[in-house]
Amino acid sequence: MSEPPQNPGPGDDERAGPDASAPDLSKNPDAAAAPAPEAPADDRPPPYQGVYGAAPGQQGFAAPGPPPQHPGQQPYGVPPQGRPGHGQPGYGPPGYGPPGYGPPPGHMAPEDMLAGRWARLGAAILDSLILGVLMVPIMLAAIRWDRFTEIVESGEPITDPMEVYNIPVLLTGYVIVFVVGFAYYTITQAKWGQTLGKRACGIRLVSAADHSAVRWGQVAGRQAFVYGISIVTVVLNFTVPAAAFPVSVLATLDNAFILWDRQRQSLHDKVAGTVVVKVTPWTADPYKKS
Repeated sequence: MSEPPQNPGPGDDERAGPDASAPDLSKNPDAAAAPAPEAPADDRPPPYQGVYGAAPGQQGFAAPGPPPQHPGQQPYGVPPQGRPGHGQPGYGPPGYGPPGYGPPPGHMAPEDMLAGRWARLGAAILDSLILGVLMVPIMLAAIRWDRFTEIVESGEPITDPMEVYNIPVLLTGYVIVFVVGFAYYTITQAKWGQTLGKRACGIRLVSAADHSAVRWGQVAGRQAFVYGISIVTVVLNFTVPAAAFPVSVLATLDNAFILWDRQRQSLHDKVAGTVVVKVTPWTADPYKKS
């Protein structure tokens, strides 16, 4: 009967250790002269030693440095004296608002800052409508309704328009309208440079000399010239109607003068030394209290 296999013990090769496979030079002297077997060749390329981002075989490019400085030249990156550096706001022409703001291209010429003729006409119409609200009830109160009804019922023509008006009441109404209108134009333009009509049309009254805020005397003289023509016209209409025509021509010439004047000034602007300009975001408001 055969015995079961036993665990094999450590053999001679295992006891010999890692040098067991080495040839025994004592038994085979010719083994020492035999060359050792060569290690297999390593096909991997050597570690890359160039500059990151450069193609193989090239040295790459270093980051560009500042340009060469010459004697007496301003250091690189420092703005010259007297000039704003990069990212700093510059200063526009005087009178054009806070630093960094200036008129857009095409608006540098002084005549481009003058108020347009249509804007001035629109402002005058709006202001006339505002004062007309006060004039309407006065005109209605001055009509002699009994005489007006009699003329309508009889069918006779109206030869004299003044006979249907109560003259004292009408003259009193004119005085009230002139006083209120004079105060309206003078106060609003002396304090803000704008009536309601001018504000709606985006224009402003300033001094013709330096575009500063107008003085009370300038505005009062300006409006006195306008209302003086109107008062003379009204008086002549009641006294000498034929003489009222030349004065009315003067009133028309006063307003029409802006059509050919270089500064677009009317006659009352020239008398008072004023000019009407546009209101823009880049122009300073001379009436704004600091």
